[in-house]
Amino acid sequence: MRIPAPRPGRDDPPFFRILGPLEIGPAAGALPLRAERQKLVLATLLLNADCVVTIARLIDAVWGEQPPSTARGQVHICISRLRHRLAESGQGDLGIETRPHGYVLHTGPGDVDLKVFRREVAAAERAEARGDPAEAAELYRTALALWRGPALSGLEGEATRSAAAQLDEERMAVAEQRIELELRLGRHRALVPELTGLVGEYPLNERLTGYLMTALHRSGRRAEALVSYRRARNRLADELGLRPGRELQALERAILCPDGGPADDPGRRPPPGRDGPRRA
Repeated sequence: MRIPAPRPGRDDPPFFRILGPLEIGPAAGALPLRAERQKLVLATLLLNADCVVTIARLIDAVWGEQPPSTARGQVHICISRLRHRLAESGQGDLGIETRPHGYVLHTGPGDVDLKVFRREVAAAERAEARGDPAEAAELYRTALALWRGPALSGLEGEATRSAAAQLDEERMAVAEQRIELELRLGRHRALVPELTGLVGEYPLNERLTGYLMTALHRSGRRAEALVSYRRARNRLADELGLRPGRELQALERAILCPDGGPADDPGRRPPPGRDGPRRA
């Protein structure tokens, strides 16, 4: 491990941050990276930290399918300037190593927020597997707190944006898992404001709608839960020509169930939205 001592503590921000706008350095004094090419090269190295990234891949990240004849030389210049930035920061041992066909950015376990995020998620999954949902939910929260917005927001390279979109999907999957756990723990009232905001941001996400319906229903707000369903149904029909999937429809029927049977608490049913919407 090529990391100088002392290392940051658990509460210190990672030196490299890609879960939001690209930043390097201390949170209170991030080092400026003004050149778009430098940012795209660094982002590609960070997305593949501790692995060889070929020069061809870096060229593709910066210029796509129409690189200039000087692309290879410009990548070398970007690498040189990034090395200078790291040396200026006192973190020169977080080195960019030259390999025969490319470069490797060497990092430690706490140096990249994506690494820390995935480490906390893995710990949450282990807690969940051993039957400790409260600890798992807390670890998921810790992981999600590392995010400062959409991954690598502000960068325009096609390859970078594609990778960032996959990270955003990873974030959403973790958020959904954490919400599901908190519903099981009976924290439905506390979840309603958060879920209301998430459904407003992602109105076509059936799982989020189902979680909001469940949280409202279990908070004694049955009518609002049914309104949430109708809004989702109308939005799916208007924008996509689809109707809700089977599980979201089943959740609505469970909330409407008048006999107080087992279906009366849909919060204990399987999470909604796995089967996806159907054609209207």
